[in-house]
Amino acid sequence: MKAVEYWTSNQPGFKFAQARPGTPEFFAEVQEHRYALEPHIREMARFELWAGKDVLDVGCGIATDGVQFARAGARYVGVDASPTAVELAHRRFALEDLEGSIIEGSATALPFEENTFDLVWSHGVIHHIEDTEAAAAEFHRVLRPGGVAIVMLYHRRSFNYALTIMGLRRMLAASLLVPGGTAAVSKLTGEDRDVLDEHRQLLRTYGLRYLSDRQLFLSNNTDGPGNPLSKVYSRDEAAHLFRRFSLVRTEVRHLNARLYPGGRRLERTRLGRALGRRAGWHLYVHAVKQRPRRA
Repeated sequence: MKAVEYWTSNQPGFKFAQARPGTPEFFAEVQEHRYALEPHIREMARFELWAGKDVLDVGCGIATDGVQFARAGARYVGVDASPTAVELAHRRFALEDLEGSIIEGSATALPFEENTFDLVWSHGVIHHIEDTEAAAAEFHRVLRPGGVAIVMLYHRRSFNYALTIMGLRRMLAASLLVPGGTAAVSKLTGEDRDVLDEHRQLLRTYGLRYLSDRQLFLSNNTDGPGNPLSKVYSRDEAAHLFRRFSLVRTEVRHLNARLYPGGRRLERTRLGRALGRRAGWHLYVHAVKQRPRRA
């Protein structure tokens, strides 16, 4: 329940929207921020390819990606563990008069028959789940033979993990205990002072363990302080996770250099995109379920 409570309060994009949740302005703000920050999502999903296909979006949130699939003509189903997200997703579909089904459920026990979907799309979700293996197994079960799972995981061999989170963020976190440290870090990085205060409280609660425990620090420095769990995967680890599938390939995107001066501008350049394909934070798994062999 801790994870559900956290993600109910910290749905992606909420903190970047000024409009009241559930309004057309709110959904427009969340959508604009999502695809401006992570334009590669459209490249990876290729929403237009799934017209007339059965698409399952696991961890759909407020269905920002979901409406793209539905607009493109997919038969869309979204699943999320947060009742607030499900309610807002229903509201989004109703506002746009789109057809689709959004239900409350778990990625590790999907409420569908086997061989039901042509695509399982899950973006930045199952690396927050304890039993990630079970989620991958469920994706395989509900896909039809020849169906595809496209899943984003956090990348262990990324610039963001190796240098930013485990290097720069640790150093900045330690400086929060110095008088005036919060103000200095906020000015340097642009991070919200309230968020930095939460990190300082974690330092007071855990002491040096907050900096030395890699899992504890990782979880609180990916999707915000208080995040119960985040995991990272290498390409080989991701391929092993989806070993039930007959064909698995991986790609990486999104350098995620926002903490550095000029980092956002760099990400939009040819060099930044090339670096994102080598050491990006988002590791995409494309996994195909085997078709039956002919007799």
